[in-house]
Amino acid sequence: MEPRTEKGQALPKVAIVILSYNGKALAERCLRSVMDSPYANKEIILVDNASTDDSAEYLRALFPPALILKCVKNLGITGGRNRGFREAVARGNDYVFSLDNDAHIDARLIDELVAVAGSDPRIGVVGPKTYWDDGSGKIQCAGGRITYTQNVSTERGSGEIDRGQYHKVEDVDYFPGCGFMARREVFEKLNFLDENLAGWGHDDTDFCMRARQLGYRVVYVPQAVMWHRGSATIGVYTPEKKYLEAINSVYLVRKHGKFKDCLKYAFFAGFGLIYALAVQTPRGNHKAVFAKARGLWEGLRKPMP
Repeated sequence: MEPRTEKGQALPKVAIVILSYNGKALAERCLRSVMDSPYANKEIILVDNASTDDSAEYLRALFPPALILKCVKNLGITGGRNRGFREAVARGNDYVFSLDNDAHIDARLIDELVAVAGSDPRIGVVGPKTYWDDGSGKIQCAGGRITYTQNVSTERGSGEIDRGQYHKVEDVDYFPGCGFMARREVFEKLNFLDENLAGWGHDDTDFCMRARQLGYRVVYVPQAVMWHRGSATIGVYTPEKKYLEAINSVYLVRKHGKFKDCLKYAFFAGFGLIYALAVQTPRGNHKAVFAKARGLWEGLRKPMP
């Protein structure tokens, strides 16, 4: 019998799509937190992005109800997420929640997100309050804003102690892919994530920006809570990460920015590169700064669709 709400309405079906690459202990904790959710009409889809630590087999044995999709080759972040999103949509889910394997959720998160998403058909994307998973109680993200400064976007509240300053349900510009939920129709209309944003960063930003361009609202739900470690796979300030981030940043600005936005980004990116060289060189991160510069150049040369 199909699960129903207290009012007798069919309970929306929600797929939780977890992107995982190695880190079987983190993925196990993530899956357990989702399994502990009392939401009655959910299914779990874990995309194993060609892990080399037997994660898929290990997790499949521990969590028989979960659908484990093992990729033959690593599809990258965008391709891996899309693999799970397409499967979730094909299986008839009403909502799809994107989650990373180095995150874990509060038991009420799904209920809270569904409640807000269902309150207005114009709400296409919802997201939680995310804390850093380090015991500090500091916020990692309370929704994001597009700034067109050197990183293009910024996550509200990052590094702040939660004093209730982000306690309202409100519209934001985007959510990071480690934790957001969208209606099935949004995925279908947008043709999922833009895989031209392959590598690291802004596939999620672009998705939310395109949803807003179609007239959907992107809404922050502070009652929904999760914790995210962040950069568990690729590191925080590495040449690979900074290179890929830079390419995608330039691509995103070229795709969405107006002329004044492009000028603003160019100014802040140039200044930021000089600043990074001065600050990161004494820390031994000069290779990452040079990689970022190469990424900016490659982003300018990258063909637009």
